[in-house]
Amino acid sequence: MTVQREMMAVDQDSKPRLSVFSKMEKMIVAMAKSDGETGIVMRAKRNLFSDQIESFSGCDIVDWLKRQYNISDVKEACYLATNLCQYGYIYPIDFKLSSYTVKYDRSAEYRFQAPYFWPFRKDGTADSIKYAIYLQKRSLRNKQKHGLEPYEQEAFDKLLKVFADKKEFIEKQAREQVRMSKAGLYFYGHQAASVSEAKKQRRKEKILLDLQEKAFWRVHRPPPGCIKTMEEGPKRYFQPSQMAARRRKNKESFKAEITFLKKALERPKPKLSKVLESYLTWNEQYQEYDPFLDPNAALPSNPWVSDDTLFWEVTDTLVKIPTELRVKKWAISFFNLVKDEQGLREFEDFLRKEYSLENIRFWKEVEDMKNGPRSAIETKVEWICREFLSKTSPKEINVDSKTLEIVNKSREEMRGKPESMRYILDPAQEHIYLLMKKDSYPRFLRSEQYINLKEMAHNQPLKKRFFAFGSGKTQIKRQTPSPKSPRRSTSSEREVNSDISGDSPIHSINTPMHSYSTGNLKDMDMKQTPTSSRFLKGSDSSLLKRLSQSRFPISKRQGKMEGVESTASWPCFIHLWLITV
Repeated sequence: MTVQREMMAVDQDSKPRLSVFSKMEKMIVAMAKSDGETGIVMRAKRNLFSDQIESFSGCDIVDWLKRQYNISDVKEACYLATNLCQYGYIYPIDFKLSSYTVKYDRSAEYRFQAPYFWPFRKDGTADSIKYAIYLQKRSLRNKQKHGLEPYEQEAFDKLLKVFADKKEFIEKQAREQVRMSKAGLYFYGHQAASVSEAKKQRRKEKILLDLQEKAFWRVHRPPPGCIKTMEEGPKRYFQPSQMAARRRKNKESFKAEITFLKKALERPKPKLSKVLESYLTWNEQYQEYDPFLDPNAALPSNPWVSDDTLFWEVTDTLVKIPTELRVKKWAISFFNLVKDEQGLREFEDFLRKEYSLENIRFWKEVEDMKNGPRSAIETKVEWICREFLSKTSPKEINVDSKTLEIVNKSREEMRGKPESMRYILDPAQEHIYLLMKKDSYPRFLRSEQYINLKEMAHNQPLKKRFFAFGSGKTQIKRQTPSPKSPRRSTSSEREVNSDISGDSPIHSINTPMHSYSTGNLKDMDMKQTPTSSRFLKGSDSSLLKRLSQSRFPISKRQGKMEGVESTASWPCFIHLWLITV
């Protein structure tokens, strides 16, 4: 095997690599010399394949390393040979996992890898598409000799899902490579001297190519449980040659740089102290509206702390009565008013009363046009100009002649180009926005509508209601059960009550009311028994005996009295009866 040095030249666009790979390549070049004195002697093995393939054993490479680099320790030479095998410069013919650890014996045979498949080569990258083509090619061939292993089949299925749009391309490339290998044309650059010689070497070269490809992908896509020695970094989006070309200065580049610097000098640059001061002022102004910084901004309860959803309901997009903080925030700036849909609706109602509703309508239509689909831009622009900018329209807005001239000129220049017409109405929209900000917005803040809205928001109760009658999102359903009042005693209970004297301490018990169903009576804790029975003294023990032998009425369902048999849990029934009295 002959290795040419010019094939190992690496240009500046290749990935940076460690110097150890250059040293290993020099070592492989010295090993592959065919003079028989400085290189490793290759021996043909007849029993390996039907054709003779030259190879060398682990003893040959270890002896060569010991002799060439004066290594006295056999383990050190085996370790160096193992690195050469794991990095893909040599490969075992049997591809057993144990063979990738080179031993000082003749149990495994090795061959030199072709320079095309060496690591960190410019044209030998191991990307996923090439791996998918390789696996597809193997799946098209004889499954007994070239069948995929389980981990390779799993990887192939995943790659087909990832590259679903390139599935046809992968299959075509794989079929073309199979056809070329059958025809004796090898894509790695082999050219036979004549047709007869190519037919003789076809089988041997085909076997060697399969071995080299398998060895290459075994290094870059190792089986599960094996260490991947070829960990590659992120891909480059700009090659060094491209960056060097950008660094080359010419007349145009200097002119562009001068223009950029002139614009940078003309751009106003505020002082850092002023910027920080304005930022702190803005932070102090909006702090009371942030529920994470101010607990009062999340009334009646913070939904990030509790499970109460009342905050989301009262701060919904459109509500009957907005919250007080929401109304106060509208007075900070005109931008806060128009970006809130509830505030924008209130401002529209105010402009309707002042007969200037066309201003806010024009502003909204332009916003919808800029955020709408590209196909409807040209039609929308023509409709807006006809509806709000035409002199004959009843909804004409108050725009000066200079702004109107700029808009009409832009329309004529960009007619038929919808991708350029999205922002041609910005001058008119900015004029109307400033007009509303300086004229209509201050009058809205002084109007009775805004003052009444603030009073209603201030007096709005934010407590949970016991009953959720009515419609709308302002009616908040109660999430916790309300306390139940004591029910009336039945006739049978009044008979039992008459047996208890008025001096009994039972009548003075200040116990909260509870409501139990018959299904939960057996779940009551037996620890309640001493609490209820400690008041039964003296003559009350006869009552305890009577109740244990009778049926105790628990609830009234569908007009019929239902009872529970008094068994071992009768103290719980007595306790319930004592509470409801």
